[in-house]
Amino acid sequence: MESFARAIRDLTDTLSWFVRAREVRVLHVRTSDELRATALRFIAAQELHPENRSPWVILEDPSTTDSDGWLARVERLRAQHAFRRDRMAEEREHLPELPERPTAAESLATFGAQLAQLLDARADWHEGLVVVLAPTRVERPRAVCDALRALLDARPLGAVRWVLLDPEPAALEPVAAHVGEQAMRTVFLVDEAEAQRDLANMLDAAERAPTDISGPARIGAAWPPGVSPPPRLGWPSADPETIDALLREEGLDLPLAGARGTELGRAVLRGAQALRRGHAAQAVQHQTRACTICIESGLLREATIMQLVLGAYLVAAGDAGRAMQTYASASTQAERAGIPDLGAQAQLALGALHLRAGEQPEAAVAYARGAALARKAGSAILTIEAMRLAGQAQLDLGHEEEAVRVWAAALEVAEAALAGTAVAGAEPGAPERALATVNGPSAAEVKASSAAEVARSLAAIMKKRGLKEKATALEERSRDLE
Repeated sequence: MESFARAIRDLTDTLSWFVRAREVRVLHVRTSDELRATALRFIAAQELHPENRSPWVILEDPSTTDSDGWLARVERLRAQHAFRRDRMAEEREHLPELPERPTAAESLATFGAQLAQLLDARADWHEGLVVVLAPTRVERPRAVCDALRALLDARPLGAVRWVLLDPEPAALEPVAAHVGEQAMRTVFLVDEAEAQRDLANMLDAAERAPTDISGPARIGAAWPPGVSPPPRLGWPSADPETIDALLREEGLDLPLAGARGTELGRAVLRGAQALRRGHAAQAVQHQTRACTICIESGLLREATIMQLVLGAYLVAAGDAGRAMQTYASASTQAERAGIPDLGAQAQLALGALHLRAGEQPEAAVAYARGAALARKAGSAILTIEAMRLAGQAQLDLGHEEEAVRVWAAALEVAEAALAGTAVAGAEPGAPERALATVNGPSAAEVKASSAAEVARSLAAIMKKRGLKEKATALEERSRDLE
């Protein structure tokens, strides 16, 4: 699709120029949240550019009101140097080891000293250093810009060059302005209207294409009408109907391998495209067809996923009542089919709609049901999230003690998951029944959950009750869970 290809070409051309133009101190790349990861991959790949002579380091640590992130970046710099040193040693190339970690009164000074160490600990053919600063979050942009300007003005760091990856709204552009003509700027964005036209043209071409032509033309690729490529490696091209017939002859049950799979793909893409264009009613029609195809094909997991998407489209179309019915049906279907993780997701969506309608009791029931299904699925993270929402719903209803019990149970799930053990439920009917057995994800995954928020909510209640020691312990635990 040309809309994406053009944006990629512009970015790679600018990066290639930055590699060669060593007098440029700062490259500012403005992008979107959706394209941030893609942009970062293209940027990081420039270390392999044939004309590059500098080590590149990638720093994604956030800058928040609680932490400026500079000390975390110091550790990141040291870890990446150690990794590069090991890999170079495998190729019998020498890269000096870093001295002991520098210390300074301020975190930014420590970071600057670490950069100076990296400039000194270089291979014979290295020239300077490229720092790719791509913070996942910038809550105090002025402080970050001031810090970067100070680093750019520091004489010992004159050989350090910077790539600033800045999702919208751009927060770091003042840094590029600070160095004037020694800065480059580029934008890695895709024109939404052009992208939708590209997708529409591809889908139209795919639907007009005869079924007996080659695969590329069947999916909308440019291909001369009536022309099929020669067989590859002795395998002839087959249209979807032929594929279905061959599968039936062999007794294989692959319902989406042939015509139905093609139809499903088009329905899903048409629905997504309609929603992006603001045509929610059309999106519902296409997604309903996708659900029907999966159900008729006996693919219950896929059908449930399609129903979850359909529910979101119905909300966008303003039909909350039908969305609730869709989520309830998806949950029931998932439970019967033995896929409780999807059932839990359906219950969370159902609870959100009940809250939106001011139906707190029904929301509490949906969230509790979601926690129970998450438990059956063995998902600690999903269980914690469902129980957090269930506890909040109970608190909103004035049931503070119930909220405390549910949140305490959620923290037990987090602790058990981190320890790699199981947690059993209490007496029948108690909120703790949503615990049962949860299989241990990694510590990083548990910390990505809302467990820390649960601990803070519990701490607030303990503080209100005058239980200061418990409140302090919970606040400390919340920091450990972040």
